[in-house]
Amino acid sequence: MVGMDGSAEDVLLWKEDGNNFKELKCKVNNLSSNRMDWINNIRVCPTFNPTVEEFEDPLSYLQSIAPEASKFGICKIVSPVSTVVPAGVVLMKEKSGFKFTTRVQPFKVATGDSEDQIKYYMSGRKYSFREFEKIANKLFAHKFTSSATLPAKFVEREFWHEITSGKTDFVEYACDVEGSAFSRSGNDPLGNSKWNLQDISRLQNSVLRLLEAPIPGVSDPMLYIGMLFSMFAWHVEDHYLYSINYHHCGASKTWYGVPGHAASDFENVVVEHVYGAEMAMREGVDAAFSLLIGKTTMFPPKILSDHGVPVYKAVQEPGEFVITFPQAYHAGFSHGFNCGEAVNFALVDWFTFGAAACKRYENLNRVQILPHEQLLCKEAMLLANSRLCSGDRSQHSMKTAFVRLIRLQHQFCWLLKKQEVHVFNSLGYDNNVLCSVCNHWCYVAFGICQSNMHTVCLNHAMKCGCGGNPTIYLRDDFSEMEAVAQKFEQEEGVLEDSLKELPVLLDEHTDYVPYSSGISEQNQNYVLASSASWNQNHESRQVTPFGFENISPNEQRYIVGISREKGDGDSDCAPSRVKRQCRVLPENKISDQTMDCTHSNKILQVSECHKSENSMEKTSEDTVKGSSDLGQNSASKSTDRPINQRKEGSLKIRLKIKGPSVPVGTTT
Repeated sequence: MVGMDGSAEDVLLWKEDGNNFKELKCKVNNLSSNRMDWINNIRVCPTFNPTVEEFEDPLSYLQSIAPEASKFGICKIVSPVSTVVPAGVVLMKEKSGFKFTTRVQPFKVATGDSEDQIKYYMSGRKYSFREFEKIANKLFAHKFTSSATLPAKFVEREFWHEITSGKTDFVEYACDVEGSAFSRSGNDPLGNSKWNLQDISRLQNSVLRLLEAPIPGVSDPMLYIGMLFSMFAWHVEDHYLYSINYHHCGASKTWYGVPGHAASDFENVVVEHVYGAEMAMREGVDAAFSLLIGKTTMFPPKILSDHGVPVYKAVQEPGEFVITFPQAYHAGFSHGFNCGEAVNFALVDWFTFGAAACKRYENLNRVQILPHEQLLCKEAMLLANSRLCSGDRSQHSMKTAFVRLIRLQHQFCWLLKKQEVHVFNSLGYDNNVLCSVCNHWCYVAFGICQSNMHTVCLNHAMKCGCGGNPTIYLRDDFSEMEAVAQKFEQEEGVLEDSLKELPVLLDEHTDYVPYSSGISEQNQNYVLASSASWNQNHESRQVTPFGFENISPNEQRYIVGISREKGDGDSDCAPSRVKRQCRVLPENKISDQTMDCTHSNKILQVSECHKSENSMEKTSEDTVKGSSDLGQNSASKSTDRPINQRKEGSLKIRLKIKGPSVPVGTTT
């Protein structure tokens, strides 16, 4: 039983008896009564007041304060520049017709009861900015019988009392609303500065400037419009990115933050003292990380501080920025109607965190939002070719992560070649490929399983248990990347730090030499492409790194194979690779000759045997071969397909192959 004093010992004994739900509610109810002195014991994070000159370059300033501020997980920055055009004016006049919907948040703490899981749902109501403000202010006045601004600690006490033992059933929160409340008016100093969140991820020193397409909420800002007790539950940013949050107008927000170095301790406490062993066992490895991704887990920070996890808080006022640092868990709530805006960014010191996040996504088989390998390689190659490359410690983690990646990819290729696996140059293929096993975005190299034709990362190419050797495709500029990695290794500590996290693959291979030449076979006669033009009364669709664009629900996805051009040295019957194009065809356009295909990443082999370049009627054998799993029936259906001569010495083959989508990626 829990003692009269609510001691931690009694609480833990009750938990061991298996009643996680009552244990947590009893503990929190004790917090919500008259014993709220723990609120005074949560330490405040640092506040920075940059000068106008320091404020000129946001990323340089953030880089300068990061070593100190990151120790707290969050920090506050007071802007020395004011906005002239209020957010309400921007959203009601500059953005005519702006409306948003809200999410309904059940107002209760998280528990370990599997039958009492918290789920947010859309309200279905559309609000204008002014309509929501009126409703929020009315609810505030009803709660406190006053419209005056209340002390922050008073509202904080009321929040935790209400969420644990009050009568409020739910609140509404307009979160993740696409758009910005920064004005582009020429007379608005803040809107025209580099701190405008519409621009910050694209600044020169931002890693996210290298993204090929914008990602809402990551590289493009989103709005957060709240009312009294609207909350953002405990979570960490996608890919452990930095975030920057600006308070446009309205009531204050209380933030809680846990520094990144304590993230593991935070997760352990959540598993043991919030969710409980039963739920953790059901969720498996990375249980807390997996459950917290849903952003519905709210509990008092006292639970963290009671178990030795450092936690800090900030009260954010209008005109102030809050920064969250990589891998820093954070949560908070609104003191009344307000409007904020947030976006992610990444500095060069983020790459080590990003790699760790990718590994966790792979363990959970979750598709990653960012193509981490691509960003890392692009940043490293640009830095190596610029005058900015130096021994600066701010670049150290990026160089370490890049060296680790290149060494690991080389080791995988070397080991696969020892197993008589072919490693080919990709001949211009410059896109991300999704591993069909772990959903990792492959940029440097990928494999194709010859049994089922699925694409795999090199890690899973090594573990391929299907009986057929994979074929590996390596970027054409891999040797240039190796040269850059070797250059980075000359700097103090880079090689040593990169080897610390490098998986041990070569203990039994004493003949391995890093960066040895001849890792790939050069003279291949095929190409790989993410798109090509093929017009036959169908609109061509461009394939992006994150999948198809503008696909309507009544369309199905197909791939079209187009053969490569024959080289001068090719024999008439030389096998060639089909150049792949990702296509979308309406259902009613499928022909009788459509072949079933188990995966859209299939690359077919075409055998071209013809007696005359000028007459396709004289073709003696036009067979289409896939892997053996296509079967004889599928192959025989293709023998009567027309092969049209494109130009002298060139063949073009059109194949419609039915199969699931995601040839290059998936929009999440």
